Amino acid sequence: SRSLGEQVKQVQSLEFDRNKAKSKYSALKKMEDNFDWYKDGVKAIMTIEESESESEASSDHQAPAFNRESVIALMADIIDPEPAFETAVETVLGEALQYILVKDQKAGRGAIAYLQTRGAGRGGFIPVSYVKPVFATGNLQPETENLERLLNHVSMKSGFEKIAEALLGHVFVAENMEQAVNVLNNNGSFRTFVTRDGDVISHQGIMIGGSKENLSGILGKKHEIRELEEQLAGMDETLESGRQRQKELEAEVRAGETDLQKGIEQKTRAVQDETQAERAFYKVTEELKHARRHLEVIRLEQDQLLDEDSGIDEELEKYNKVLAEVESEIKAAQEKVAETSENISSVSAETEAYNQRIMDLKLELTSLNARLENSTNSLRRLNQFREDGVVRLEQLSRDILLKAQKQDTSREKMAEYDQNLSGMYETMETLNTSLEGNEADYEALDATLRESDASASDIKSKREETLENIRVLELEQSQRKIKRENIANQTEERYHSPLSQFRLELVGKEKPQMAVDKMEAELSECRKKLSNIGDVNLGAIEEYGQFKERFDFLCEQRDDLLKAIDDLQKVIRKINKITQEKFLKTFDLVNEKLSEVFPRLFDGGSAKLVLTDPNQPLETGVEFMVHPPGKKLTRLSLLSGGEKALSAIAFIFSIFLIKPTSFCIMDEIDAPLDEANVFRFNELLKIIGEKSQIIMITHKKNSMEFADTLFGVTMEKKGISKIVSVNFEKKEAA
Repeated sequence: SRSLGEQVKQVQSLEFDRNKAKSKYSALKKMEDNFDWYKDGVKAIMTIEESESESEASSDHQAPAFNRESVIALMADIIDPEPAFETAVETVLGEALQYILVKDQKAGRGAIAYLQTRGAGRGGFIPVSYVKPVFATGNLQPETENLERLLNHVSMKSGFEKIAEALLGHVFVAENMEQAVNVLNNNGSFRTFVTRDGDVISHQGIMIGGSKENLSGILGKKHEIRELEEQLAGMDETLESGRQRQKELEAEVRAGETDLQKGIEQKTRAVQDETQAERAFYKVTEELKHARRHLEVIRLEQDQLLDEDSGIDEELEKYNKVLAEVESEIKAAQEKVAETSENISSVSAETEAYNQRIMDLKLELTSLNARLENSTNSLRRLNQFREDGVVRLEQLSRDILLKAQKQDTSREKMAEYDQNLSGMYETMETLNTSLEGNEADYEALDATLRESDASASDIKSKREETLENIRVLELEQSQRKIKRENIANQTEERYHSPLSQFRLELVGKEKPQMAVDKMEAELSECRKKLSNIGDVNLGAIEEYGQFKERFDFLCEQRDDLLKAIDDLQKVIRKINKITQEKFLKTFDLVNEKLSEVFPRLFDGGSAKLVLTDPNQPLETGVEFMVHPPGKKLTRLSLLSGGEKALSAIAFIFSIFLIKPTSFCIMDEIDAPLDEANVFRFNELLKIIGEKSQIIMITHKKNSMEFADTLFGVTMEKKGISKIVSVNFEKKEAA
């Protein structure tokens, strides 16, 4: 199970790495397909549809026709530098990596015209049919200076070698800027020099350099895409082999579980057999107890029958005496004796029926005693029948003989019962013997089962201990092998001699004794830790995968929520900052205008707005402090109705003067004002009316006099309104 768990973790780790690499590859591939690394003009040309290019060309007859088929490729797609020279190539080419290869100059001019008409940006175009290389001047001897051309480290697609020669033919690779400067100064050639780190000096002497950075990064990203493709292919193979190994381990675990289940079933069957043996033993014990109780009952009934038999003899003697004394009652006594004989016969028959018949005989004998008493009474009443006594006496004598015979028969049957009873004793002894044998067999079977369980537990523990020892030894062997290899490598690096040479030198020398006690102590500690682990849940691996997947999903959601909360908090802080700045600015402007408007309306005095909590402008309240002429500074709520209205008008007009609107509608705003205040109000209203159109509903005649146009609404008839308008400006002009 441990190997399976490690394999599952390894597969999950591989899947995580593969998904991570695949996500990165997909993102880079999508950016490459969408031309996100290129300028807008290049992106516009590479993403144009064929029909769109034709329609655009047909709409502009002066520009050369541009066809999407004339676009061959991007410069970055045909060039493939060695990884060590990517920075150098990107530095030298720069924006040229984003150039578009077209068929000829006409196609290039058409593409430029397309970008101009669409306003889609700018782009560079290389006509493949017309490319001129840069010819160098000067006698440079790169072999002498140990310089080589940058082209030697660049691969081009077939057919585009002239383009590479034109763009990179004059570029040579220097070890550093010092070497490049020396070569340029000594030769004065028309060549450019670049280092692997991307430092450049042009033929004009212009030097470009500094810290490493990708100017466009296009070649690096394309190289990264290729590496990711190769990496993903290798990961897929490794992951497939890992999954196959996981399946094999799972099959082994299932087989082990099957064997374990079989062992559990065998143990369960043994326990069931033991339980059945206990039940059989209990059943035999109960039967033995029942047989003993039954035997005791039979003995008691036998004693009772013997006592009742002696009582019957006494009763017969009593009958003889009674018959001798009372001959008249012989006939009745004869009948009763006959009944007694029948009862005795019935008792004999019942005795043959084992337990129940013996009980019936007991009841019949009890009934016989009662009837004998009744017979005695009857004999007393039948004294008058003495004459028939002799005949009846003879009959009674015969009946007595018959009864004696039946009594002998009963005694024979009782002897037979005694024999049967001895047989039952023998049967009981046999049952006891069998029971003792069963108990011995049960004890032997139980001992065998306990020995089997103990043996199985010992074997299992020894097997687990052996497997653990094997695993520990394998781990120690691997660790020692790795440690031995590290020691060999360190020895060879430090002393410049292989470890085998030192082994030859140590031949014949005494080997140091290994720390066996320490190893045994560590082994004992590992066994204790292993025993403390307890039972291993084989389904925990699958549950862990499910919970981990759920946990990763919830973590992603949590991260998204935290990021969204952070973004919202940033936006809120930005909004609060802007709102606070605008509020304070507007607040100061309103206070400034209020100091001008209020004295106009009140013919003196002052007013201002005050923040209740200046430290928190977004949460503070605003107090309107008013100082009318001739009165003390007070709040707006303590003024009269007219003063409140005039103060509110001053506040509203202050806001209008800061940011005038195109028009304003006022509904009887001058109603609370007296004539003097109405005049000052209208004077200020004229100033506001210079920048805004004022529409005011009023009943004040003084306000109507200041209006440019007057609209009157009358109702001559009920439900019918009539509007009358008067333009004062035209009348004054007339």
